[in-house]
This record gives sequence, structure tokens and C-alpha cells, in this order.
Amino acid sequence: MKHIVWAVDGSDCAWRAGDMAAECLDKWPEARLTAVFVHVPAVPTSEWTAEYAVQMEREAEKLAGELRSEIERRFAAFGPRVAFRVEHGAPAERLVQAADELGADLIVLGSHGKSAVDRLLMGSVSTAVLHRAKQAVLVVR
Repeated sequence: MKHIVWAVDGSDCAWRAGDMAAECLDKWPEARLTAVFVHVPAVPTSEWTAEYAVQMEREAEKLAGELRSEIERRFAAFGPRVAFRVEHGAPAERLVQAADELGADLIVLGSHGKSAVDRLLMGSVSTAVLHRAKQAVLVVR
């Protein structure tokens, strides 16, 4: 195991996936971890004002900063083996692309536990990653 990509969004499920990623780092001392936060850019629509879109962007930047700080705190024992990366776009697509670019062996992400109806209507990032990734994928509930 050389490189792990972990999808992080601040949810409890993502933090549980982070705990599994930390276990992987413990088991493979040569492995590196890149925590990837994917921000879906806000685009003004007829229902959103431009000001609202700007506010959404600011909140996403704030969240990214908070995630970076929390990851640095939680993963301090692993030092330079852990990196943080922000991507912009469709979450599943950007996670898979980041894993490819980094030469990752494993993608770790949480499952938000959506119901079958929700997954059918809205889709699931974890399902999309499972279908698109060339790497092994670990989905944590």
C-alpha cells in the first residue's frame, strides 16, 4: 500500500472512514494519505441570488479550512504522510480523478446510509466511486 485517498466532508460518516484510513496508515508505515474535500461550486439560479452563491462559496472555504485544521490535529502522529487537498466539481468524478493523479491504491469514503429510494432518485457518491474507480474502494458505514 503506497497511497490512500480519503474523501472528507465533515460528516460523522466521513470521520469514521478517516478512522479506518488511520488504521491503514498504522498497518502500512510506508503509505501516505491524502484527504480530499470536494466542493461543489455554487451556481446562481433563478432561485438563488448572486449574493447567496457568494455566501455559499465563503462557507465552503471556511469548511475546507476547518477540515484541514481538524485533519492536522487528528493525524498529527503521521506527520508529513498526511496531506489535504481541495477539489471543485462533481464529488465522485473528482475523487476518482484525484486518486488517479496521486497513484492511489485505495479510496476510503463514508456511506451516508441513504435509503434505497434516496439512492435511486439522487444517486450516491460511494456507488459512483465504486463504479468508476480503478483502485480498491473501502466504503465505511
